[in-house]
Amino acid sequence: MDFLSALLRAYEYCEEKELVDKHDGDKTVLLPLYHTNLRSSGTNIVEACLDKEGKLVSASFLPKDEQIIFPVSQDSIARSGKFPLSHPLIDKLSYLTNDNVQLHQMYLEESNKFFKAIKDPEVKNFVDLIKDFLTQENFFDLLLSKLYPNQNIDRDCLKVSYSENGKAKRVDFNAVFLTFKIIEFDGAKDVSITENVDLHQEYVRYVEHLDLPKGVCNISGTMQQLTTKHRGLMGNAKLISVSNNTENYKGRFNKGEDIISIGYQTSEKIHLMLKYLLENNNSRKWLKESQYMINWFSDDISNESQLDYVYPSNSFLDELDDDAKNVVTEENKLVGQSFIKGRQEFSDDASYYVAIIDKASNGRISLKYFRELKVSRLFDNLKKWQSDNEWEYYDKTTKQFKKYIPSMAQMILVSYGIEEDKGLELRNESFFKAEFEKLITSLIDGKNVPDNILRAADQNIRQRLKYEKTWMTIQSVTLGLFHNKGKEELTPMLDREYTNRSYLYGRLLAVFERIEAATFGADEKRLTNAQKFWTSYTNQPAIFMDTLIKKTSFYKKSLLQSNYPLFIKLDKEQSEIIQKINDNYYLSSEVNNPLDYNFIFGYYAENGYIFSKKESEE
Repeated sequence: MDFLSALLRAYEYCEEKELVDKHDGDKTVLLPLYHTNLRSSGTNIVEACLDKEGKLVSASFLPKDEQIIFPVSQDSIARSGKFPLSHPLIDKLSYLTNDNVQLHQMYLEESNKFFKAIKDPEVKNFVDLIKDFLTQENFFDLLLSKLYPNQNIDRDCLKVSYSENGKAKRVDFNAVFLTFKIIEFDGAKDVSITENVDLHQEYVRYVEHLDLPKGVCNISGTMQQLTTKHRGLMGNAKLISVSNNTENYKGRFNKGEDIISIGYQTSEKIHLMLKYLLENNNSRKWLKESQYMINWFSDDISNESQLDYVYPSNSFLDELDDDAKNVVTEENKLVGQSFIKGRQEFSDDASYYVAIIDKASNGRISLKYFRELKVSRLFDNLKKWQSDNEWEYYDKTTKQFKKYIPSMAQMILVSYGIEEDKGLELRNESFFKAEFEKLITSLIDGKNVPDNILRAADQNIRQRLKYEKTWMTIQSVTLGLFHNKGKEELTPMLDREYTNRSYLYGRLLAVFERIEAATFGADEKRLTNAQKFWTSYTNQPAIFMDTLIKKTSFYKKSLLQSNYPLFIKLDKEQSEIIQKINDNYYLSSEVNNPLDYNFIFGYYAENGYIFSKKESEE
């Protein structure tokens, strides 16, 4: 299924399940056809409250981040120019007042066409109250008296001046929206334009009965009003638009609109579904700049299950609360705990959809990636991703090691980030977006982490001195990325039988580091020779092994005096590892070749043994 058809089917599923125009607390509303919403900045929307007689009871600026829903037309939703067309019910005050005659006349013409077509008596009564208020010559002055009570107000058309706490204030109401609420309209219930579902449905019926040219929609296959005017998203950027470059279609079509016929209803369903997915926190993930990943299930459109593989539940340093997970099948329990942050709401035989979209310019949205796959296949790919990239971290609170999966952002930052005051940062946003896209597509398609990520991480793990503050993150993420990349899976546990050259040299590096660090005072913080020679050691291990033996000889003598049991333990480890290197690689031409990623596993495992409670108590 293509992207547009998937969005269309999702909206129609929501219609069947009565999820369109459903108001449920603070949850995102899937808008009804031919409507839009507007978020309050705290100063851009005024709500007027009328009683059942149409008298103004109160007026106030809508609190920040609250949203209003209102009807729009094909022309008004994407309006531009000097005199853009009015919305049919509510609009900016520059349209509702008669200060600008041309704008106000457009509003009257557009709104009256809708008002005359209303059949539902309750909706007609509701709208008449609003209409009667707006026809009052002094309605704007009435609003100001409620907005600024007991204030001396001067106004020049829609530009208002007043004094507050001795300070002069000036407000331009030209771009301020006016919306309405009727007090106790439905029994004791207040009803606003935003919440009036009957009003919304009346407008939908009005639009779909307009006498406009009809044809067969090439997406839905149904006869309906056709349109070439598609609403913008992410500002005014268009998902569907005709190129201005005529060479793209000349010779095959007379005009760009001939390429495809799209129904107005179909266009609205597609764009409103995408708008909902972009506004709903569970279904969208911001990647970088204006790039987003959206995802949904065929029977969990809003992703109430909160599937998230971009930032898994147990990504590094996140707490994993097992009690908060409720997954349907035991088979999927492990992957569910990692990637599902809510209760699983989708069925095991559902389809899963994921897309990456990017605002390519102010006028165009680019679809970068789209996939449809069955949930069973998705879970297989998630399990593979978890198996390939999972590692452990030490939780200081519980004093236990816990499993985690590095987030995609961590993978990118560990591979390409530069350490700054706030941690790892990557300033090239376009590059960051491209790498995010590669990682998401790799997971969804059941592939491994891209090779360029692995190569970069492999190089960075050798640059110990570059990562003073973020070394633990560099180490942990790299261990997760590489533990399952070779013929054998590498684990956190020390494997004394594993004689891989890089693994042995990594073990030895941990011993050198601990020999020196164990002699430091409690408040003494400085680099060990193992850290200083880290990069050189990983490039020429045999040569710099001898260097570190000499550099640590003094510290071994000091450790002999200060902590004899630890001296014995480390001296035994050093002798055993060097002996294994000699036994397996003494005459080998590769003994001094650069180490591969196995060295960091030897280093990590040896440190785990050195710091183990059992051994330290001997």
